Amino acid sequence: MESFLQVRKTTEEQLGRELHENELVFLQWVYKRYTEEEQKGVSAGP
Repeated sequence: MESFLQVRKTTEEQLGRELHENELVFLQWVYKRYTEEEQKGVSAGP
């Protein structure tokens, strides 16, 4: 599993810029949810 810092770096590289504060907050939320689901072993569904 990628760390949050790796995900952030990859996202910023793909965008070609640093993330804005609201984008960073959203990415943190998505990453937290992803890691919680991974720990539960639950897939995201279809």
